[in-house]
Amino acid sequence: MASDDDPFIAVEIKALVIDPTTDAPVVILQACEGDDLLPIWIGAFEAHAIAIAIEGVQPPRPMTHDFLKSVIDSTGFKVVGVRIHCLEDGVFKAEVHLISRETDPTSLALDARPSDAIALALRAHVPIEVSQTVMELARIQKPSIDEAIRNILEQLDPKDLGQYEM
Repeated sequence: MASDDDPFIAVEIKALVIDPTTDAPVVILQACEGDDLLPIWIGAFEAHAIAIAIEGVQPPRPMTHDFLKSVIDSTGFKVVGVRIHCLEDGVFKAEVHLISRETDPTSLALDARPSDAIALALRAHVPIEVSQTVMELARIQKPSIDEAIRNILEQLDPKDLGQYEM
């Protein structure tokens, strides 16, 4: 759990992958300054919402996170950032930070699942941050992720990759 004076680290999405042992999507966040990686297991629908935002795909109709951003914008608030601030019993917790566009700004921090917060942050083009404490508790070092990917590739049967022509 992060304390009120716990510093936050700017992160970016390094990868969106499938965990080969559970077949669950994992979003991997990387510290903007450094090699620390933070894997967060997420749901398939949230992974899809994050993937289309990363790829810049504009769906013909608004998806849930697009709709949420529109609702926030229409109320006179704007999303200014996302913070993953807590890890309790293996569950990450996040907040979406909003600020009023009025002359007397009001700020709000709304509880959210990290996957939803990340999907919203991508649409609002705002920073994603992780508390120092959470990063220290759940981070993995970059060489270990490279080694894990190498192990997965070594275990693949070439038949699993399909037919490709050069």
